[in-house]
Amino acid sequence: MSVYESEDCGGTRRYNFRRIQTTTIRFQVKAAHDVAICLSPDDEEEPEDMYEIFIGCWGVAEIRHPPTQGQTDVCRVETPDIVSDEEFRSFWIKIQHGVIKVGRSGQKHPFMSYTDPDTLLHVTWYGYSTGWGASGDLIYETCSHMTDSPSPSSPAMSSSDSEAEDINNLEDRRHPIMYKRPARWVPAKGGYFPRHPVSGGEGPDGEVYVGMAHHEGGYILGMVVPDHGVCYIPFGGDAIPKPEYFVLSNPGSVNMTWEPSSKGKVPPGALQGGISEDGEILYIGRVSVDGVVSVGKVHPTHEVCYVPYGGSEHAHRDYEVLCVRNLPCKV
Repeated sequence: MSVYESEDCGGTRRYNFRRIQTTTIRFQVKAAHDVAICLSPDDEEEPEDMYEIFIGCWGVAEIRHPPTQGQTDVCRVETPDIVSDEEFRSFWIKIQHGVIKVGRSGQKHPFMSYTDPDTLLHVTWYGYSTGWGASGDLIYETCSHMTDSPSPSSPAMSSSDSEAEDINNLEDRRHPIMYKRPARWVPAKGGYFPRHPVSGGEGPDGEVYVGMAHHEGGYILGMVVPDHGVCYIPFGGDAIPKPEYFVLSNPGSVNMTWEPSSKGKVPPGALQGGISEDGEILYIGRVSVDGVVSVGKVHPTHEVCYVPYGGSEHAHRDYEVLCVRNLPCKV
């Protein structure tokens, strides 16, 4: 356990962000009032896409979305004396299947909930703060599935970054797939993009981005086409459009390069990118088809890179692989 001290930030609030890697956030707090939890698609405030959860806000608890001044609360309940500045009180926030539930430790049923499947798909970080005349202490877990967001002076990949989800256990997971920095997968839908998406190059309809989607028990690499609002994945001979997908983000602005390779091989520094329906590790590859780029999956045992193009799956023995230079490469 670690204790985080939050100052009285008034109405501005200064959130300290942590990554969400389980469906439930558990914490203890000691404060007179105005405990705020922020849910965001990135490790900073995103006013249009984030939620704020207030506990002990002068006798009430609230969920706000978007959290702008004057915005009507989407959920508000009376909660007198729910927090205390004399003792720690325990709470949980569960985010699953497009629903936020807020409850007290030891109680199965939430005292507050709200449903929003579209925006909640993008939530991957949470922050905490106090304000309006209240300072406080928060206790949160420091196990391997929760990590602090790096400070501006931190290197792009540091020993404090947690090892992400074991790629071999990805099947049927509905929460975000997180990778050790510099690369991380951010869940998206219908053309949504996180900050710092990784470009695959110029496609037939403009720039395309490195994407991945859950399909047939695997996580299959492909390309996100912004104008189409989908991620195309190569599978079973077809280019399959997936309206719900993941976008590869490079939050540390680390130098990534496309390196030539062939026959199922990958160069040093290659980023592992997904898992096949049979449990094999895949790598991020791209090829040029008719003079434009298409991004897909390097399947080592098949000795090719599969890409989606023109509604079909194409296999190529020569391709380029996305790599990270001068950093530990297995993410």
